[in-house]
Amino acid sequence: MPWHKDHKAQTRQKIVDAASAAFRARGTSGVGLADVMQQAGLTHGGFYAHFKSKDSLIAATLKAVNDVRIARFNEVVGERPRGSGLDAAIDTYLTSRHREHPETGCTIATLGSELAREQGGARHQIGENARAWLREFTEHAPARTAIGRARQATGAFAAMIGGLILARTVEDPLESDRILADVRAFLHVALTQERKSGE
Repeated sequence: MPWHKDHKAQTRQKIVDAASAAFRARGTSGVGLADVMQQAGLTHGGFYAHFKSKDSLIAATLKAVNDVRIARFNEVVGERPRGSGLDAAIDTYLTSRHREHPETGCTIATLGSELAREQGGARHQIGENARAWLREFTEHAPARTAIGRARQATGAFAAMIGGLILARTVEDPLESDRILADVRAFLHVALTQERKSGE
């Protein structure tokens, strides 16, 4: 019986979906191709019909995850008042749920420091992911000037990533929750002060 015409694309997507969760949960160095293929319910030998290398899989996974997350972000902020999107991002990002589920979360917080030491397509793509988020956050920042919006986006995103990583390193859930709450509050105050400054 012949394969359905979309079979190859569907199989490729299965691999990407399995890899996206595994890489974010355990890091790219902690996950082998055999692990990914097993998680996808496929044989290891079929991998190279879809990807040239592990690096190309990581790059494809990073892009796919980012595209989905940015689309979701735009859905959330689409119904909010202009200039409030960055506040929404802060409240969505710095949560206990995001902390506890790296396998479904931000690739930059989970894989950024690991991939920054690498070279190749995956290293390039994690940089593209970061730039894409900075563009999104700049567009939705409340400042009146382009320079001010870019500064708010960069500062907020850096604090969000750092805050999430810091919260994940702390074993005590209450202390970890406090870190998340403190970073959220700090960022909201900073944005409110800049709104009042009129920049």
